[in-house]
Amino acid sequence: MSQSFRFEQVFTPDIHDALWDWAQTSYGASDDWCILYLNSLPLGRLNPSWRERLGQDWTGRQSTLSDGLNLETDSWAEMGDSLQTLAQQWRDCGWLKGWRGEKFDICDQSGKPLCALERAAFRPFGLMSQAVHLNGLVETENSLRFWIGRRSPHKAVDPNKLDNLTGGGISSGEMPSEAVCREGEEEAGIPASLTPHIRPTAQIYSLRPVNRGVHNEILYIFDIVLPEGFQPANQDGEVAGFELMDIPTLLDAMLGGHMMHDAQLVTIEACRRYGLIDPKHPLSAWLDSIRCRPHF
Repeated sequence: MSQSFRFEQVFTPDIHDALWDWAQTSYGASDDWCILYLNSLPLGRLNPSWRERLGQDWTGRQSTLSDGLNLETDSWAEMGDSLQTLAQQWRDCGWLKGWRGEKFDICDQSGKPLCALERAAFRPFGLMSQAVHLNGLVETENSLRFWIGRRSPHKAVDPNKLDNLTGGGISSGEMPSEAVCREGEEEAGIPASLTPHIRPTAQIYSLRPVNRGVHNEILYIFDIVLPEGFQPANQDGEVAGFELMDIPTLLDAMLGGHMMHDAQLVTIEACRRYGLIDPKHPLSAWLDSIRCRPHF
């Protein structure tokens, strides 16, 4: 399939409006959030409850600013250790759920890693994480179908929800291109012979409130066009199954609230790239506004 593939007709106005309403309701900052500064760098967003708890439990230097809270340490290594210790205390007290034993990098605005922290603590601190999402596509005559996964009922986040073909967080020290191949093999059984067909397509910014705090994440989006005979097969127990969906079935799933948020956002972004979103609709302008310059 060529990157120039485009559908001949866009979605109807009512579908555009429904997807736009969903985006406005689901995404964006809340007025009661404040900024979390680490060593004077603005790196996170705190909701009121986590702001109060952090202010009480942080034992190091801190200062209140007009728009947030600044935590200070003598080095970034010390900052990482202090945040990790506090996260462990919150876990032991039962306040921090879903501990994974896996770390994400805390990066500055240029993407340079500063220190690392348990991934389950990123949402309470509102720190910016990074994730990969892979659209699995099958080309038919004048159309595309999407391989959609259903998350395991045992997942801590969004159990049983529909997802992209694969998706997952980028671990500390890992590149997006490495993460998407790893996730592709673990979640969908994509063999090494097909990974050269995975191509980067976009990078978008996801910011929304969640039960655990603030979801603040850069989504690295990739596409792969799969042979018609390929059947995804989960390897790590995190996906209950897969369904190959045409566009009407996919729309029903999205409008029915059956997809997890970022998977739906990634799917809408793909629909825009392949010509289904009217560039004059506000939804298109919003997608432009959250699109980042890719640096794969």
